[in-house]
Amino acid sequence: MGVVEDSVEAARSYFDKNRLPFPCLVDPSHEIYHRYNVETKLLSLGQRPGLFIIDRDGIFRYAHIGSQQWEIPGNAQVLEVCRGLQFTAQM
Repeated sequence: MGVVEDSVEAARSYFDKNRLPFPCLVDPSHEIYHRYNVETKLLSLGQRPGLFIIDRDGIFRYAHIGSQQWEIPGNAQVLEVCRGLQFTAQM
């Protein structure tokens, strides 16, 4: 799931133009950002990136908070963590 800080209207406009393969939560009040300590910092030119992998049991399997907007883990690193998780089919 993605979390965006825009207004609902701005987020809807973006989602209508860009078909994302995952759900997104709109958080204009930054409640979710604050809960996960992903803060906006003046020196990082805005919203710092945060990426978390949480399994079905609510256990954090990966956490990354960048100090700059461009500090985002690479796909290979994230996929490696995901491949290490054991998933069972849910009926």
